[in-house]
Amino acid sequence: MNIIIRNENPEDYKIVEEIAREAFWNLYFPGGHEHFVVHKMREHKDFIKELSFVIEADDKIVGGIFYTHSKIVSKDNKEYKTISFGPVFISPNFHRKGLGRELITYSINVAKEKGYRAILTLGYPYHYEPYRFLGGEKI
Repeated sequence: MNIIIRNENPEDYKIVEEIAREAFWNLYFPGGHEHFVVHKMREHKDFIKELSFVIEADDKIVGGIFYTHSKIVSKDNKEYKTISFGPVFISPNFHRKGLGRELITYSINVAKEKGYRAILTLGYPYHYEPYRFLGGEKI
C-alpha cells in the first residue's frame, strides 16, 4: 500500500467530510456529527490550516486530522498557549493498518517543527498512550 500524507486542499473537503461521517457513524452514540465539526472548524479563527492533513492510501483519501489553537488558563489567570487535535479519523475499511498512528505521528512532528510546544487532545487514553511525550518532555 502506497501511503502519502499531505495538507488538505479545498477540493478534498467533500470526501474528507464523508470519510469523517463514515468513521464516526454510530460509533459512540447513534448517528454522528464529527463531519459537521470538520466543516465548521475550517471557518473558525483558531483553525490551523497548515496542520490540517489527509492520508492517502494508493491515491485515495482514507483519513484526516485537524488542529486548532487552544490554551490552558491557570488558577492565577496565566495563559499557556497550546494546540489541540481532533477529530482524527480513518475510514473503517482501513482500520487496524497503522494509518492513524502514521497520521498522528506525522502531524505531531510537523507541529514540533513549527514551534508548537504542547498538544491537548480529548479522547480515550488507550488511543493516545504512545504520544504522551512531545519533544522529550512528558506531557
